[in-house]
Amino acid sequence: MIWRSPVTLASISLISFAVSAIADPVPVAPAQPAGDEEKKAFSLEMVISPILKNMAVPMARPKIIGIRVPVASPSEKARESVKQGYALVHAQWDFEAYRHFCIALQEDPDCLMAYAGVALALARPHNEYIEFRRAAVDRLLDLLEIDTKREQAGQVARFPALEKEFAAAVATLVSTSPRGAGKMFFQLGQDYPQFLQAQLLAVLLTRDSYDTFGDPSPAQKQAIATARQLLEKHPDNPMAIGIWLSILAEAPLKSIDMEKEILPYARKLVEIDPSLPSWQHMLGHFEFRAGNYRPAIEAFSKSVELYQHWMKEEGVGVNDCDGYIKAKCYLANSYYQIGEIDRALEQANTLRKIKLDPERPRSLGNGMLMWRAYNLPARLYLSRGSAKDIERAIKSLPDKEELKAFAKHPQFPTLAGAYNDAIRVYAGCRKAIVKKDLDAASSMHRDLFLKHIISLAQVAKGATQASDYSHYLQAGNSLAIYDKELLGLIAMNGPEATRVVATGRFLSARDKQLVPSMMMPPYVMRPMDNRLAEAYLQQGKPEDALDAYQRGAERFPKNLESLQGLKATHAVLDKTE
Repeated sequence: MIWRSPVTLASISLISFAVSAIADPVPVAPAQPAGDEEKKAFSLEMVISPILKNMAVPMARPKIIGIRVPVASPSEKARESVKQGYALVHAQWDFEAYRHFCIALQEDPDCLMAYAGVALALARPHNEYIEFRRAAVDRLLDLLEIDTKREQAGQVARFPALEKEFAAAVATLVSTSPRGAGKMFFQLGQDYPQFLQAQLLAVLLTRDSYDTFGDPSPAQKQAIATARQLLEKHPDNPMAIGIWLSILAEAPLKSIDMEKEILPYARKLVEIDPSLPSWQHMLGHFEFRAGNYRPAIEAFSKSVELYQHWMKEEGVGVNDCDGYIKAKCYLANSYYQIGEIDRALEQANTLRKIKLDPERPRSLGNGMLMWRAYNLPARLYLSRGSAKDIERAIKSLPDKEELKAFAKHPQFPTLAGAYNDAIRVYAGCRKAIVKKDLDAASSMHRDLFLKHIISLAQVAKGATQASDYSHYLQAGNSLAIYDKELLGLIAMNGPEATRVVATGRFLSARDKQLVPSMMMPPYVMRPMDNRLAEAYLQQGKPEDALDAYQRGAERFPKNLESLQGLKATHAVLDKTE
């Protein structure tokens, strides 16, 4: 079973909605006040969350605005805030972008591009800010309708055609069809060749994925080619760089030269503004994928530090700073790959101590904690795999009481509790295998672990309506890997006649180990290729083991365990020969 996310709004909303443009338009007169009935029907409080009211004016980051965004507003402050907001959407810091768009709306309640920006910043499906996004889209459509009526009455339009078409495409993106919006942005780029933001969004929204052999689909090939052309035309544009990196975030290593085609650009963004935590995270992601774990650790450490400073300065917690948790999880994973598991556990245990907030069941921070951080110590212990580690893993997992308020929430129940329970059963199977109680391991796998997988898979349709759907998909894929791994371990530790079956199980687990989307750290930190190599060595096939370890050293390049396996297997071959 492979749980993969199709290219939908659920899978693209975490990637930057890059927006840039050519120059400031000449400020135009504000829209005529709407009628009394219109004013009563809409207020800015419908768009601006109360959470923002107690926060200070967000910090301006002029270095990240590589190109100006056209904004039809009489207010210079509104125009500047909109530019900053789009720059932050591009930089993948949606909450901070949302704050800037709200500042713009306070200055100019009729700013069309600010409403479009709010919609993009809050584009994640079914998030806790969805009502504010809906209000922004409704107001955006109202402004478009008002402008159309103004033109029909022979009056001068408030908004330029380019801006109105852009806003309509954004409304389509968050309301009906990401791919349909992609086509609209493509046409907008054709009609206005100087409008770079439309071309970039078209690339992002019409991209696709890679097949099981690591080859890009025709749509993905076209997206890469177009993004490359735009990057060549605008090599210093942060927006063009960001889209280039975003569409290649999950590219198989065989299809791209990470050192030459990716890392120079990720490093360039950090040079433009080293104080932006999301860009530090992006750099860490690509350093990790290239096997440069020390530089990855440095980048993720900076990202964590910057997010911590931001939370302290703004007086907010992880509810609105899931990037902190994400970066810290990735930091722990990076330490694991170089064998520094105690340092990885130090990071993981810090996250495990953070309390959940039952008042905000759909917050991004709560989702990251429940689905990833709360089981991170267990996954680290299980990756190391000694009998004591397995006991520690079981003890570290959250119990039902800890997640009860979220699992039993009357409106927004989460499946994170079921996933953590599945990890607990997986750990129990591993414990039985270590004790050589294969009958117990088999029955636990068959009667409990598979039951969890099936129950989670059966609610897949309903899960699409949850704010944590992306976590559900990636967590589900990890269970599919663990399923085959357990079967392989049971066979490997069984009678000699059954051991040959282990290789097939581990091959299946290996093939399910995909590159996580959304620049997330992998759930399964150990290459399944290493499991396969161990099975080959047990069967007296060191040549096959060598090949498997080599593949493991390519999956997570230069990870210590695979390198140690290669060294040991070479020693076996030398002695054999």
